[in-house]
Amino acid sequence: MNGESPSGTDRTRGGRDPRAPHWFDFNQINELPNDWGFKVLEWDDDPDTDGVDNRGEAEVVRGDHRFVITTWLQPRECTHDRYWSVTYEMVNQDGESEPLSFHISTLQSIARNNLGHALDVLDSAGTEPHVLVRDYNDGPRETFEYPTEHMAEKAADLQVELKIGNNDRDYLVTVHSKDEWQQTLERERSLHTDTEREGSE
Repeated sequence: MNGESPSGTDRTRGGRDPRAPHWFDFNQINELPNDWGFKVLEWDDDPDTDGVDNRGEAEVVRGDHRFVITTWLQPRECTHDRYWSVTYEMVNQDGESEPLSFHISTLQSIARNNLGHALDVLDSAGTEPHVLVRDYNDGPRETFEYPTEHMAEKAADLQVELKIGNNDRDYLVTVHSKDEWQQTLERERSLHTDTEREGSE
């Protein structure tokens, strides 16, 4: 090997580029026979340009379940923070597959633990589908179906954190079992039908 990694990053720096902390450790993951086989999505190595980024993505598939782990550098004054996101591809209210994160942090080890625990829960018997509901004030209502209560609640906790950190996000997040949610929808339809009937009399 000529000192150049498959992603085009110069290994001779040993990851000491102050704009890309931990890049060397991150890149080493590519060489390990595990689920975290990252590909670099974007790498700008020009220190004179704005928006220097170091972003990678890994995919973990377990049967019908798909997880995406993403890592990126978040610029801040004089240096950067590396973030890790663990996303599960669930089903939204339109019956379409849609990825939604249930974990974001600055620690790779915690991200690994969250993915590992989610996989363990999926492998265990007796999982029950749960629905995360994101209800906007005077606006749309979005639903996201997860295969387990654990993952729906983790995603809901993250949605609440994101809402707290951004005043533009105006929604209420709740989690229900799929059966409970279907009963709620049936009650709403029944009430709507009764209201229409009363209005036509």
